[in-house]
Amino acid sequence: MPDREFTIAVPAADDGAVRPWRKLLRGLDESKHGALSCLGDWLEAGASFELPTGAVIVLCDPLPGGDKKRVRIWRVKTDGTIKEERDSTLGSTNAFGTSVRGTMRRLLDKHPPRPGTVRQLTSAAPRVNERADTCGVCRQPVAARAGILERNHRGYSEARHQPGQCPPPAPLKNDFAQECGKCGGWLEKGEGVLYEAAPGLSGGKALLKARHPQECPPPDQRTAPPPRANMREQDCMLCGNLVAAGDGLLVRRASGWDVRHPEGECPPKEELWEIGRGEPGPFRARPERWVPAGTVLRSTLYDHAQPFPSDAPGFRRVREGEVSAIVTTVRERRPQYCRDEDGNQPADLIGEDGWYFRILVRPATIGEAADILAAEDKQQRQAGLAARRRRLFELCNDGEIPEAPDLSGAVQVNFGAQRSLYQHWPDDELHVDEQTGAAWFLRYNGADGDNWSASNLGSFIARRVPLTEERSQLLADLRAEYPQGDDQA
Repeated sequence: MPDREFTIAVPAADDGAVRPWRKLLRGLDESKHGALSCLGDWLEAGASFELPTGAVIVLCDPLPGGDKKRVRIWRVKTDGTIKEERDSTLGSTNAFGTSVRGTMRRLLDKHPPRPGTVRQLTSAAPRVNERADTCGVCRQPVAARAGILERNHRGYSEARHQPGQCPPPAPLKNDFAQECGKCGGWLEKGEGVLYEAAPGLSGGKALLKARHPQECPPPDQRTAPPPRANMREQDCMLCGNLVAAGDGLLVRRASGWDVRHPEGECPPKEELWEIGRGEPGPFRARPERWVPAGTVLRSTLYDHAQPFPSDAPGFRRVREGEVSAIVTTVRERRPQYCRDEDGNQPADLIGEDGWYFRILVRPATIGEAADILAAEDKQQRQAGLAARRRRLFELCNDGEIPEAPDLSGAVQVNFGAQRSLYQHWPDDELHVDEQTGAAWFLRYNGADGDNWSASNLGSFIARRVPLTEERSQLLADLRAEYPQGDDQA
């Protein structure tokens, strides 16, 4: 015989009960404590529902003080009447203990719950809130006995105003000091009220600003905004010197802020020059810095407005307004991400998006520039030796290429040949035979496209040249510049 459904009136709460509840029991969670172990649908006390045969109802009425709870378990009989399976008043800690859970488990096993939603037929008369609380709808105060109690989505009773009697929300105060969005006068924290200055775009949040609670005061009575201090160090917009965090003032410039020293406190302008570098690439929230302060390097810089000292180490005039010199970095300006726009892009980033780095430098001292000057002198000296070697040995016209060269008495001279990363063939070689007064230059001739038949010494073309005084001097200079024999690295 299929289960029938009956109209069941759920009793109201006992007098004085604190946070009572009723549930249609559908399961039991043994891992939970107390009422949380009862799984099912909330039933409104004092309302009527359509329930099937065998439905199990749990009723809980906590007594005032919270020390005890009255727990009743009802079952719907086949004739639509209620059988009270249990009615016990126990301490709060064991109200849903082993005995009560055993009763619920037995009834669930004997009368498995039927799936489906519970249909409510009538509503219970609203209960009056006995104590002052906060309205669950408008979140404003509800005086004692001035509202009603209703069950929320979690099944708990909460106070609410009478339907349609929620007062309009109180205007929100400003949580931080700011300018009035209407007149520009200054408002301290809590002095103004918030209003919607602009609606949100595409479902986003609206722009909220503060304004005076009543009419804005006349212009001569408005409070001027206090000066704002800089929170981080930055270059002064007036003198260009560094302003320490908290020692300067913020000044509104278009859509951003600049920093300056307080009035009349700018120190003398520093003798610094600016160099820049562009790095194409995507935007990064924290770009890498260029070089740390105190780095010594050679750089090209412009000195149109501020001439660079000509006695600085490594000074070279490139063209009018542009010099090359050895400088020491002082500090880096804030990096700027540049997007490719006509007329608004540094020369290093024309046609590309990327970061533009700027750093302030000063002329390096002689001691700071010593290593770079020495490296440049060495490079220039070795370039001169290479040019002399090519002229006297590789491109000379007074040599001969014998069919069977004899290098038995010759000694190899290191001239600084450096194999590149992708070179897989031997370097050219230079040999000298002091006894016969001859020098040999060996050029590798075994690469693809070379005329291999022209080789006269393995895969080399060995050219014999007379050892003139100029060539002897070059060989002496090469031996002094590069390690030879066992000393060769």
